[in-house]
Amino acid sequence: MQSQILDTVSEQIGTKAVLVNGINFIGERVNVSTADALKKLALLLKEKLASRFVSSRTGLENEKSFVIVLAADIEGKANVVVAIDEKIISSKNLDAVKIIKEMVAPLIRGGGGGQKTLASAGGQDVSKFDEVIEKIKGLL
Repeated sequence: MQSQILDTVSEQIGTKAVLVNGINFIGERVNVSTADALKKLALLLKEKLASRFVSSRTGLENEKSFVIVLAADIEGKANVVVAIDEKIISSKNLDAVKIIKEMVAPLIRGGGGGQKTLASAGGQDVSKFDEVIEKIKGLL
């Protein structure tokens, strides 16, 4: 049942991508029950966006890469996931782990880690989600 809910939510969020300097950006607060569900949602979005851009050859926006930032208040704790398309890692020199450790974790008063394409953080301050999203969007 959780996977069906995440699939539905990923469809809704996937339509909210905005083009920022040639990169499709999604920055959203979401309601999920666990940090694992937040990561799964980010992975679903990443898969959907990647397949949409690969399968569609019409319109320039479909050829662009993407950055996804999802934030959730899970039982009073701040949780943030950053997913970056591999093309962006080299072209814009962005790294999800570096973003999480240097930008997100200090803002939400926590820690995190992961891989260059997908990283997450947990922390104490849920009031900083909008600032987190805007700071990451500003990197593009």
